[in-house]
Amino acid sequence: MKKAFYPGIKKILFPLHKDRDLLDTSGPARAMFGPPPETVAGRRGRDLVDFLKQVSLFEDLALGDLKRLARIVHERSYRDGEIIYEQGKPGTAMYLVRGGVVDIVRRKRNSEEISLLLLEPPASFEELAATGAEVVRWTSARAHGPVSLVAIGYPDLDALSRSFPLLANKILKRLAQIIAVRLQILLEAEYFDDERSPNSDSPQ
Repeated sequence: MKKAFYPGIKKILFPLHKDRDLLDTSGPARAMFGPPPETVAGRRGRDLVDFLKQVSLFEDLALGDLKRLARIVHERSYRDGEIIYEQGKPGTAMYLVRGGVVDIVRRKRNSEEISLLLLEPPASFEELAATGAEVVRWTSARAHGPVSLVAIGYPDLDALSRSFPLLANKILKRLAQIIAVRLQILLEAEYFDDERSPNSDSPQ
């Protein structure tokens, strides 16, 4: 004898739809089995694309370009006080602050550390490292509380240039602009400091 389903149970377990490609995963099915894995991954991808939209480095990129970029970046998490990178070591990636606060510090010759600035979302930093330039970092970065970062390395952009050369060129061009502006600010600050130093030592 066949066992019959109680009324309503069959509809919950095996809902019938005219188009099975449009099955609704909400309601009882979701309560029993949870969201499908692709839904979780899709939500994470959308959240990442939404974040990348806020970064000034990518403000001119189209939605499709942002989605391609989201596939190659690396998400990283740090605990309070954890070192993100160290002064005196070469860098291979730039960072985007997605959550939390990053403390940029410089260690003096007497090993004393001074805090230069605090970075909050959606700030970017260490852009030069993503261009492939072999430079030694002159600061350190430390997590100030729990921190979530997005990292983009030179190998990532190099791989992107082979598949999507126009997109990689847009990013590298924007990187060059940001680096040039920051270098100019640094040089001007250093120049004005040098101009002021003789006056500060001269007798009044």
